[in-house]
Amino acid sequence: MRPLLVCFALALLPSAALATPDDERVKELLQSEDYTVTWGSPPTYDAGAELEIGDGSGHGGTLGWRRFRPGADGVEVLHLQFDEGWKPYKSKWPPDEAPLVIKRARMKTGAYEALLRQLAVVAAAGLERVFKGSITGSSSDFWVQVRLAEKEKSLLDLEWAGYRGSSNQLKYARPQAAVTLAREAVKDLEFKEGPLTDEERGWLSAKFLRDWAKFKDLEFHWWVRERYIVTIGAVGDKSVLKTLREILGGDPKDRCVYHAINAITRLTGKDVREKPVEEMDVEKTRESVLRMLEEE
Repeated sequence: MRPLLVCFALALLPSAALATPDDERVKELLQSEDYTVTWGSPPTYDAGAELEIGDGSGHGGTLGWRRFRPGADGVEVLHLQFDEGWKPYKSKWPPDEAPLVIKRARMKTGAYEALLRQLAVVAAAGLERVFKGSITGSSSDFWVQVRLAEKEKSLLDLEWAGYRGSSNQLKYARPQAAVTLAREAVKDLEFKEGPLTDEERGWLSAKFLRDWAKFKDLEFHWWVRERYIVTIGAVGDKSVLKTLREILGGDPKDRCVYHAINAITRLTGKDVREKPVEEMDVEKTRESVLRMLEEE
């Protein structure tokens, strides 16, 4: 009877008792006084699934995109980093700049599989808010995103933008944990800068279009939208022109319209803007841009 009793006892152990070292890191990231966690059964993700990670700091002036693309000889990690810092300007509009760094590294398949196992634990975690009678907040605004897909089928899709605080933590805890795990997984890789391929520009354009449809009207994504437009103007292809043209129809006081004018200029290679660009009359300039697009 003893072997049967041992098996029965193991079956009754809580999931925490059976945790792996990777699970412990996830649990550390998801510890909080503002919610409780129920550890569900993690799904099994195929090592061929493609991972996207996004993050950024509103006040910090940053936005980052990462793609993990599995292949026969490992996983290619593409990293795009937008970083304008915190620079005040005196012109009517922000400087017409696209401060981007593009770099790549190669990741071992085993390390990628370990990351996917961690993300599966994040995906299976159920969070429930603890009401303490008071809330905390801050002026720290940030954006986090994780998307895992296999043959266009979404396996994990978490995203959030806003201000750090106890009332929001339930919403951003899991995507923030996923972003942290991905950053930790690549911190020791040897990244090298290099130009984008046509395939990569196509992927980045598709990402822009998909993400824009999700958060084009969300209140706390305003700075994410601005940096998305600036970024895609430098790294996208002409498949995004239709959406950029739609953005031109917005409120001319919205900086997204100004950034869309500049992005279209970069993508088409045709400059019909007023000079200096940072002092342009947006309403007048967008009419010139729309006429130019009709001739494309």
